[in-house]
Amino acid sequence: MVDPTIAAEIKAIACRLFERQEFKHYKSCQDEILSRLLADGTEKIKAATEADAIALHRAASRVARESKTHSRRMMIRMLALSTVLISLIAGSLFFSIASNATLIKVLAAGSKESWIARDPNTLIFLSWAVTAMCTLALLGEWLRGRATRRAIVRPVKTAADVLERSLASSVQEALSAAINSELGPRGIIAFPTHAPRLVELDVAHFRQSRTTAYIKEFILEHEASAVGLAGTRGSGKSTVMRSLVADPEIDGPVIIVPSPVRYDAGEFIRVLLGEIAAAISQGHSRPVGSRLRGAVERTSARRLLTLVGVGVLAGVLPDAFTTPSSQGMSVSWLSSNSFGGLIANVTSILLLTFVAIIQLAKVALRLDAETLPPDIRQARELLRELRWETEQGTTTKSTLKVRSFFETSGESSIKLKSRAMTRSELVSALRDLLKCFARHTNATRMVICIDELDKINDPDHLVAIVNELKDLFHIQKVHFLVTVSTDALDSFEQRGLAGRDAFDSSFDTVVHTNWLTLDESLDVTNSRCTGFPPIVAMLCHAWSGGLARDLLRAARGAVELQRRTPNEPLSVDRIIRNLVFDDLEGAVRASMRGLPAGDEQLDGLWLLHQCLSTARRGDVTPHQAQEDISDMSLKEPALQALLAKARIGLSLLRIAGIATSLPDYWLEDGKTILNLRRAAEEHAEAIKVLGEPTPILELAVQTALHEFDPAILR
Repeated sequence: MVDPTIAAEIKAIACRLFERQEFKHYKSCQDEILSRLLADGTEKIKAATEADAIALHRAASRVARESKTHSRRMMIRMLALSTVLISLIAGSLFFSIASNATLIKVLAAGSKESWIARDPNTLIFLSWAVTAMCTLALLGEWLRGRATRRAIVRPVKTAADVLERSLASSVQEALSAAINSELGPRGIIAFPTHAPRLVELDVAHFRQSRTTAYIKEFILEHEASAVGLAGTRGSGKSTVMRSLVADPEIDGPVIIVPSPVRYDAGEFIRVLLGEIAAAISQGHSRPVGSRLRGAVERTSARRLLTLVGVGVLAGVLPDAFTTPSSQGMSVSWLSSNSFGGLIANVTSILLLTFVAIIQLAKVALRLDAETLPPDIRQARELLRELRWETEQGTTTKSTLKVRSFFETSGESSIKLKSRAMTRSELVSALRDLLKCFARHTNATRMVICIDELDKINDPDHLVAIVNELKDLFHIQKVHFLVTVSTDALDSFEQRGLAGRDAFDSSFDTVVHTNWLTLDESLDVTNSRCTGFPPIVAMLCHAWSGGLARDLLRAARGAVELQRRTPNEPLSVDRIIRNLVFDDLEGAVRASMRGLPAGDEQLDGLWLLHQCLSTARRGDVTPHQAQEDISDMSLKEPALQALLAKARIGLSLLRIAGIATSLPDYWLEDGKTILNLRRAAEEHAEAIKVLGEPTPILELAVQTALHEFDPAILR
């Protein structure tokens, strides 16, 4: 029997979830889904939140005991302080109202030589000061009691928040399962509509790829290295570099420097020198007390002079207010022998002492800068030379004067202005800095990553930059990781035919970035979008071929498609259909615009466009459209690759339609998903080789299409 209270709470949370954008399009089936949720998910939700509910009960019992003890102690302290405060207020009022004669009689036993008789104002001041201090103590005790009370209650609030989040998460998970169970047979499953992380991020949120593991192992096993990283755009070259930054096993600074789009002789080395010098300078900074040292360095001479003036004024002011009377008494409360004068003198001493400490700290920082390691001193000097122009001047003046009738003079001036370093000087300075770093650093290594060097399309400029970097390679403890274009990789791999070129003689090895495997693609989608269906992730992997950028683009397109239809839940077949046809039709239109008017291949592209449009409207099945496209032929390799991609896309639609007709296709460990892996991997392999020669491409397409048997999904 289901507890009515728990059922009502689950139903309330589920109704709030239906108001969110992610579940809003399922409201038309809300009653059926809620019935399924209460029938199948209540016990699972209760079991998932049982530990958090027990923790909340224990926290509430402990807080009740501690609150009772705290309230008793707080009451006693506040009562005692209130009694003292009332007494002090009464005494201060008496001192303020009573005459001097009464004060002398009561407090000084009638003696006119007492300090009370000489300066009764000080007594009044002290009494009210003590009263103010007691008032502050009472206020502080009250505030401390409130803070303690909040600290005592905080575990209950924390436990309640944990239980609330756990319950909301469990209900959301159970609601997705109820949607899949209720609407899955119709081809509709729970699908996210908000995925802000389906973009390229600074850190890769999936397990280490084969390329990253190989490069990391290569760096760790060698004292110095120069590694080239090649691959197509979007294959994850930048991600490999960023993963090294977050890897603690590197044990040293990892510097990523983007390459220029246009080559300028010497400018790239200047930028590289600045980045490395800045990293070395920051790497040696002491974390402890860095804020205090920064505050000392930012304290200007003008502020120190102001503090000195205030301190001197505070010390002189009491003497200026000292006006002896006929009885030898001071009439001012700020006189040197009064309490106010004492405060002024103490303030003066404190301010002057503070200024002296700041000055000593500045001297100590200058001395500390002179004792820095040689590499950081050299790095800071280079940064100064790169950022500022230094100008030095010397002026000499001689004057000869004989009495008042003869005078002669001469003056000479010399000005020296530093010039910008040449390319060879920049390379030499950078090499000396890296060697100095290797000799004096405590780090195990430094990794310098030159990112996006493949943006430079001119082979001559690319060779020029590699030659500039070549002079810096193979310094002990220094490793270079450079991204190069696919053409550079081909040149390196052909060394046996074309001889040793600039790439062959520079890099120890050139590694090609591997495309994501199916498991890695699933990790990407799961880590960046909670609740992303495994079957859609597999089909996105197949359509992207495992290229990271295209995978994210496909998954993001699927999420945006569901978000654009907030009032209607989309089936898996419809999501994949829109995703595939949008890409294919856009590619066909772009190819048609790229051909000149009258080209005979325009007719073939128009037939392909018509065939895709017919299949999208549902006039023909994907299988029929696939057979129609098989009879088409285009001459250019790029257009042949487009035909092959269209055949692969239509095959994916066929797979999606068959898979969603099978039971439990939405379960991650279901039989349908397990059987779908082979088909997804074969289609991804065909997408990978779209740019390869025709025989390789045709073989991959035939393997993906002809060996596919719908029976394997069953």
